[in-house]
Amino acid sequence: MRSGALAAALVAGAGLLFAAPVGELRETAADALIRAWPRPDAAAPVLAVAIGEEELAELGPWPWPRATLARLAARLAGDGAAAVVLDVSLVEPAEGDAALRQALSIVPGVVAVLEGALPQPRSLPVATLGAPDLTGLPLLRGVEPQPLPDIPAGLGALPGRTIRSVPMLARVAAPGEPLLPGLALAALAAALRMETLLLREGSPVLIQLGRAGLPLPWDGLLRLDPPLRPVPRLSAAAVLRGEAGEAARGRIVLIGVTAPEAAPLRPSPLGPFTPALHIQAEAVAQLAAGWVPLRLAGGPWTEAATGLLLGLLAAFAVSRAPGPGFLLALLLALAWPMAALTALRLGATLVDPVLPAAAALAGGLAEAAATARRLARERARLLARFAHRLPTGVADQLLAMPEAERLRPELRRVAVVMTDLAGFSAMVRAGRPDAVVATLNAYLAGIEAAVLAQGGTLERLIGDSVLAVFGAPVPQADNAARALAAARAIDAFAEDFRQRPAARALGWGETRIGVTAGEVLAGEVGGSRLTWSVCGDAANLAARLQELGKSLGRRALVAGIEDASLPGPVGRFGLRGLEGEVEVRPLG
Repeated sequence: MRSGALAAALVAGAGLLFAAPVGELRETAADALIRAWPRPDAAAPVLAVAIGEEELAELGPWPWPRATLARLAARLAGDGAAAVVLDVSLVEPAEGDAALRQALSIVPGVVAVLEGALPQPRSLPVATLGAPDLTGLPLLRGVEPQPLPDIPAGLGALPGRTIRSVPMLARVAAPGEPLLPGLALAALAAALRMETLLLREGSPVLIQLGRAGLPLPWDGLLRLDPPLRPVPRLSAAAVLRGEAGEAARGRIVLIGVTAPEAAPLRPSPLGPFTPALHIQAEAVAQLAAGWVPLRLAGGPWTEAATGLLLGLLAAFAVSRAPGPGFLLALLLALAWPMAALTALRLGATLVDPVLPAAAALAGGLAEAAATARRLARERARLLARFAHRLPTGVADQLLAMPEAERLRPELRRVAVVMTDLAGFSAMVRAGRPDAVVATLNAYLAGIEAAVLAQGGTLERLIGDSVLAVFGAPVPQADNAARALAAARAIDAFAEDFRQRPAARALGWGETRIGVTAGEVLAGEVGGSRLTWSVCGDAANLAARLQELGKSLGRRALVAGIEDASLPGPVGRFGLRGLEGEVEVRPLG
């Protein structure tokens, strides 16, 4: 199973060496699984208020005056919003900032901030209990200016070309490395009237939000896992017209731009063209539901080890039984993504759905290919050694056996047929060599066909004599019946062959046949030139029977076989090289 193990190891190693492309493949596959089995819908305490093309056409192009944003925020606060979050980056002070600050102070407010050059963000304070490991959090060089310093800020940046995660917490490269909450986490904390975020040491680190807590992923990123139905959405124009009504009451309301000419639209699990507002709103709803998927402990190393283990299992199964083993490899490759999705849905655990499945498939395929090549080589060797002596299909039956059992030496009960051509030496002396050889080859071909037709094996050809075995190397329960049928076919063929002109011209003699059954030693013998053969009393008895036929005037004699088709015995005889007497019957 070395080929399969090597292939599995290569796939597992690729997952570690080529982390970026493998990670992209993993996340793409995870997106497909998430869409196939969405997270159960829950009542989301979130509302997304969109500034779309209608609003820009009615109220002017983007960016809007701060006074307009203040009016929108104040309207939402008056409608009973639990918090108002402005998913808009305000980089420079502008007229109307005071009104906007006042509107965002009616109910808890949060403003988005992007990465910039200022070292100290003004945001919700973050305290730590113990020594939580925060080294995996994103590190910002600084933040943009904040024209509304009294309003808490949250990081509004979204990482990657395809947005699959939003920041929960980031570090800022400044003295003391202050921590900046992501916009979604800051929004939830504001709605809960949190004055300080508390981080508790643990694995994972826990973000304390009142009595509840949220696990913090090691990289500080919340993996988006949207439910089937999106967060409720409302247009900014409807809010300004006073149509929000109960839609905003008690909800965390995010305001953002969705018009394509004013906001970038990027691919995400929500769709191919997703505005940041919708992504952040779904993130807030996911945090409010307490749904924070975490990578499997050990991350890529654990997944690589799992892939290697599955690949080894698939390779081992294929090496033991190629057909069922490859089916197992396919099942492992198909079942693993389902297992990964089950782990996400039942345990909020992110498991790579691709790498272990690919390793299992690679291990199975490589081992199957290696097994096929090995069997092809063995088949070629087997056929080269004595395929012409085997009936159709026997070579395949032998190859299907475990190699250790294929041609191992063993005692086997078989039936034996031996033939001898009377007067052959005289024909060789008197006839032309080319005529003798041509006629002999035609004669032996007919005997060979009769033996193979009954599933026999041509054990040896010596001059004009043939020794055929039934019941080896592949067992045959009816070996005696097959031997009798083959002997009768040989006798009929030989008598007909004598009448052919070429045979008559050479004075072709009778074919004497001996048929018997018994135990023989079967295996490969021959020193440096191994060949499969049988030896034992049964083979010797068959030879003596065809010799006895000459003295009795019988072409074919049988001993050691009880069969209703056989005539009565012609007597009991002591035969050369064998102990005791043997009861002998004519073939028919």
